[in-house]
Amino acid sequence: MEYDHVFKGGHVVTASGSSESDLGVSGGKIAAIGTGLRGRETIDATGLLVLPGAVDPHTHFGLSIGTMAAADDYESGTRAAAFGGVTSFINYVFQEPDRSLLEAVDGELEKARGHAHIDYGFHVAITDPDAIDLAVELPGLVARGLTSVKIFIAVEGWELHRRQMLDVMQAAADNGIIVNVHAEDGPLASHLTKRLLAAGKTSLNWLPEARPPSTEALAIYTVSTYAEVLGCPLYIVHLASRAALEVTSAARARGAKVFVETRPMYLYLDRSRYDLPGVEGNKFVCWPPLRSLDDQDALWDGLASGEIQAYGTDHVPWTAAQMMGPDLNFSQIPGGASNAETSIGMLYSEGVGKGRISLRRFVELTSSNPAKLFGMGPAKGSLTIGADADVMLLDPKRRFKVVTEEMQSKGDLDPYDGYESTGWPVLTMARGEVIVRDGKILSKPGRGRFLARGLHEAL
Repeated sequence: MEYDHVFKGGHVVTASGSSESDLGVSGGKIAAIGTGLRGRETIDATGLLVLPGAVDPHTHFGLSIGTMAAADDYESGTRAAAFGGVTSFINYVFQEPDRSLLEAVDGELEKARGHAHIDYGFHVAITDPDAIDLAVELPGLVARGLTSVKIFIAVEGWELHRRQMLDVMQAAADNGIIVNVHAEDGPLASHLTKRLLAAGKTSLNWLPEARPPSTEALAIYTVSTYAEVLGCPLYIVHLASRAALEVTSAARARGAKVFVETRPMYLYLDRSRYDLPGVEGNKFVCWPPLRSLDDQDALWDGLASGEIQAYGTDHVPWTAAQMMGPDLNFSQIPGGASNAETSIGMLYSEGVGKGRISLRRFVELTSSNPAKLFGMGPAKGSLTIGADADVMLLDPKRRFKVVTEEMQSKGDLDPYDGYESTGWPVLTMARGEVIVRDGKILSKPGRGRFLARGLHEAL
């Protein structure tokens, strides 16, 4: 049999095993794994890793907050992601005043349609549950393939009170929806911020004191207890500290359905960046803030052990004009950074390359686990027969240097500018179409499709 494409002579890796094999693709699907396969196009994968395309479960393409718009829209953000080996993603949609959740989704679909290079789904952030009928809205989301929502325990304007959190989580449990949580204790973080500012402690180095690990741990203890009692599956986004991880691990040990994501910034950067002179540290602001080296070690241990199940970018780059104002105090700097293009290569280099995680764990974290948790299987997240032919070729010997001006993001600040890596994606195929090759984008904006997802699958 002749296939449309054959990846020849590579090391094929899935979450369940690996082998020196050919991989055949036909009709946009994985059609065969074996030896001696023939294809109309042969892609030489000798010396390369043939991996499932990455699934980024946490992006903010096209984000606007008030009058501020982040740098990347659906075209530039997904182009950057494709260059980084990402073949599908889940973007956040925010409830808007006086609009239903599905109206917010329809508006987001219009923003994405005709622009995305890769396939996408949505998480729906519920910011005012009292303004909607959860018993009507959440079944409506599930019917449209939107099977995850998000709540904030912090961040002014989006923060829910405890009764509201319980209302959302109960409705989610009733409908099989997984709840994503930005877990910082809002009242404590707000109190500490006001106290520091009142004392004249306004510089960036005070940010970690305003949002310490205890704000994370306290928030996770509260919400994981609710999840345990209500039977609601919970997904903690961008976990940053040892204290927070210990709370999630304890909750899981009690039987709570709690899953954990961490983000690149916490693995590769630490709070010493906030001590840089002038406004140099501003480009590293995120919420929760960067933590200590000990916290970083705990996260790497969690990735290796499986206590952290997923890896998401939280990609939301702001511009230098928005982040680097000399008159901004630590609470006024918008949090977020560019990571869509760099996340996969950096995790391979710093994780697999340095022996911190196995290649199998790498695939679980970047592809198979997020696909299962967010109902994207069996089409996404694996190199199995019949799955979408979402494939990444990664060269374990390729040297790569991050240079802000050469990256695909429209952002003019890259927190990893100057970073040098060994091991980087060199080709991205999505649904059987090679979309990035030899440092060039080959796809047209709009080829990405909306993913109607099923209910989450526990790991």
